[in-house]
Amino acid sequence: MPTWPASLPFFQSARGARRDVQPDVIRTQMSKGPAKVRRRSSSAPMPRQGRMAQLTMAQLQAFETFFCDELGEGVLSFTATDPLDGLERSFRFVGGYSVEPRGVRRDVTATLEILP
Repeated sequence: MPTWPASLPFFQSARGARRDVQPDVIRTQMSKGPAKVRRRSSSAPMPRQGRMAQLTMAQLQAFETFFCDELGEGVLSFTATDPLDGLERSFRFVGGYSVEPRGVRRDVTATLEILP
């Protein structure tokens, strides 16, 4: 499994240092009484919006090479240290990513998922 390049900063949460957890459950309304709730799966990935801010053009090129060549355009998962808790985790991109110019630097945003 590929490892996140040490030369690149990892995605920080787009909304600060927080992780939004949405349980993977199914709710079924009953004709009487409370709704029935059950787990959909025992191993659902946790989505996370992320941003790498102020990348140089060399860092952007290194990221795009990693995304295309190492991850097969986001198909493969990779390991990285989660900035929220410092644990090594498996991540995968959900779709592509966006690049936004900030003067001579670039911001990259993407949706990742933490794999169980």
